[in-house]
Amino acid sequence: MHIVFLGPPGAGKGTQAKILSDKLNFPHLSTGEILRKISNKKNSIGLEIKETMSKGNLVSDKMILNIVKQRIEMKDCKEGFIFDGFPRNIIQAENLDIIMNDKNKIINFVIHIDVPEEILIKRITGREVCENCSTIYNKYYNPFPKDGCVKCGKDKVIIRSDDDLEAFKNVRLKKYKEDTLPLVNFYTKKQNLFTFNGEGNSIEISNNIFKFIENL
Repeated sequence: MHIVFLGPPGAGKGTQAKILSDKLNFPHLSTGEILRKISNKKNSIGLEIKETMSKGNLVSDKMILNIVKQRIEMKDCKEGFIFDGFPRNIIQAENLDIIMNDKNKIINFVIHIDVPEEILIKRITGREVCENCSTIYNKYYNPFPKDGCVKCGKDKVIIRSDDDLEAFKNVRLKKYKEDTLPLVNFYTKKQNLFTFNGEGNSIEISNNIFKFIENL
């Protein structure tokens, strides 16, 4: 089974992809996490990605596609995988189809999580990330515990530079609307896109998604 999570920044794609990954026992492929790991390597590709990301720019489609192709050829992806943060635009989606067709595989489901913009803003500007294990908290809804992360116990958090209001509205959300939102129509035409309301409790949302997939 091959699944893509689609939605604006702050919709909860990463959270839902991780929950579904644990339930289905398929690898959760977050391109953001993959790129951050590569950027920490001291080789030419790592340094190039690090410089690109430090400037707030997106890594080129060509590089992303090469990384994705290599990743899904790994042994743990043989039975399936769950994408989070990819594809980001029509070019990436079309090339993903080519990659999948070459392997005689398809994207089975595109899970589109829909959330109103005012809620997205609170989720993004309030986000706190555990420095050690990347567990996500929110100062409005689920503050980082005073005695440390519930998952790993560490007591340091990261506030991402692109999580401030201006960067979110004028850069990330604008980029999403221009480049990624057209994928809703792209996958609707393929009849594999299914939209879920992302406003509620994350467990309830994940249960709705899992039940839907189970019943198909």
